[in-house]
Amino acid sequence: MKESNEIIYINIYHPDEKKIAEEPLEEMVKSLVAWSMPLTFHIEALKCQSIIMRTILAKKLKTFGEEGIEVSPEAEISLEEFNGYLSLEAYKQIWGNKYDDYKAILDEAIDDTKGIVIFFNNKPIDARFHMVCGGATENSENVDGNIVQYLRKVLCCYCQDAPYIHSYKDISIEEIEKKLGIQFVKENATKTMEIENVFYDIHRDEEGRITKLKAAGKEFQGKELMKLLQLNSTRFSWKPKKIRFFTTGKGDGVGLCQYGANQMAREGKKASEILNYYYTGIVLRIMKKNNIEKPLKGKTIIIDAAHGGEKGEDHIGPTGLREKDINLDICWYLKKKIASLGATVYMTRENDDYLPITERAAIANKILPDFFITIHQNYFKHPTISGTEIYYYRGDKEANKLGREIIEEITKELQTVNRGVKTAEFFLLRDVKVSALHIEIVYISNPKEEALLRKEDFKEKAAVAIAKGIVKYHGCATGDYHYL
Repeated sequence: MKESNEIIYINIYHPDEKKIAEEPLEEMVKSLVAWSMPLTFHIEALKCQSIIMRTILAKKLKTFGEEGIEVSPEAEISLEEFNGYLSLEAYKQIWGNKYDDYKAILDEAIDDTKGIVIFFNNKPIDARFHMVCGGATENSENVDGNIVQYLRKVLCCYCQDAPYIHSYKDISIEEIEKKLGIQFVKENATKTMEIENVFYDIHRDEEGRITKLKAAGKEFQGKELMKLLQLNSTRFSWKPKKIRFFTTGKGDGVGLCQYGANQMAREGKKASEILNYYYTGIVLRIMKKNNIEKPLKGKTIIIDAAHGGEKGEDHIGPTGLREKDINLDICWYLKKKIASLGATVYMTRENDDYLPITERAAIANKILPDFFITIHQNYFKHPTISGTEIYYYRGDKEANKLGREIIEEITKELQTVNRGVKTAEFFLLRDVKVSALHIEIVYISNPKEEALLRKEDFKEKAAVAIAKGIVKYHGCATGDYHYL
C-alpha cells in the first residue's frame, strides 16, 4: 500500500492471473459495495456499506501490523476473499443502460464517506455484516466462539418486511448424509421413509438460532451446518421426511443487518447512527493519508538502552554475552524503524556510555515525549526460565495498553513465552513524568535465549515487534468523524 497526493493505493492479488495489481483503495471500495449490497438501497445504507468495506480493507493494511497474504506476502488482500467480485468495468455489461445511474450512486456513497473507517480501541474492526437478521443480531461468541466487544446482539425490528425473513428448503435424507459426511441408522431404508430425531442435543440462543447440535453422533456448530446445507441462516427448524428446513433471516446474524440498515435509512437515520446501532462502542474516524505510511508522525518517543558503560551493572549471559550491548543494538534497530514511520526519536545513550538513572529520567522529563521505553534483558538464577515481560507504573492506563500491544507482537514475532504486563515500582517508571514501559525482551540467563540474542535478525525482529505494537496502539487514523 502506498499513497500518492490524495490517493491511497493497495496491493491486490488476482488469483486467476496470479499477479499483484496496485489499485486505488477508494475504487476498490466502490466495486466491493456493488458486490455486497443492492444499489437500490437508500443512500445512507450504501454509505454504511461503503464504510464497512473500507474498514475490511483497512484492517488488512500492513500499517496495522498485517504481513500480507500467504501466497504473495507483498499483496495486502486477495480477491479470493470476495467470491464473485467484479470490477466496475465488468458491471458495464451487467447494468447496461443503468450503468451511469448506478455509478453515480456509488460515487456519492463512497465520496461522501471518503477515508472513514470504523475503529475500536484504535484498530479497524472486524466489520461483519449479513443480509437479514430476522429480529435480532447475534453475539459473536454464539457463532465463532470468540467474544468481540463491538459485535453484541441488538434487537432489530427494521428487517421484518425484508426478503428471506422466512423461507424454507427441502433436502433429502441422502443429500444430508452426503453433505454432512454422516450415516443415519436405518432399517429397510427407503428414500421416502421418516427418521425420528434426525437432530438432537440441540442448543439454541435466546433468539432461536442454532449454536450447536448433533446428527448421527457427530456434533456441528450452527454456522457450520448453515454452510454445509446452504441454508439461509442459523435460525432454522425442520420437519422429517425430505427434511424441510424453515429459516428466519439470511446470514449468520453477526454485525450489521443490511435490510435493517436500509429501513433505518428510509426512516431518516444517518449512516453514523446506523453503524453505531449495530456495532457497540465503535468510533468512526478518517483514515488520514499522511498517517498511512507515517503512522507515528507527530509522536515523540525516547528509547533507553539500559546499563551502559562499566558502571551499568548489566547482566551477563552463560557464555559472556553482555546485556548492555544487546540493549543498545535493539535500541538502534528500534530507532531506525519508528523514525521511518514518522516518529521523532531520542536515545538516552548512543554508545557504551554510563548514564546515571537520574540523568536518564531528567532527559525524559525535559523532552516530555509521548512515551518513554527502556529496553532490558531479564536474568534469573535458574537457567530454564524464559520469556518476555513488560512493566509499567501502577495507574498508568495508557502504558498498560501499549504494553499489551507490544508484548503480543514480541511473543508472536519471537515465539517467546508471554510472561505478562505487570506493575512495578522501578525508579524510571515512577520518576519519569510521562507514560513509561520497562521491556524485558528475553532471559539472557537462559542459554537458548542468550544464543538467540547473538543473532542480528533476532534483535531486529524484536525491534520490529515493538514498533508494530506502538503503531497498533496509536492506529493510523486521527480525528473522530461525528456526522455523515
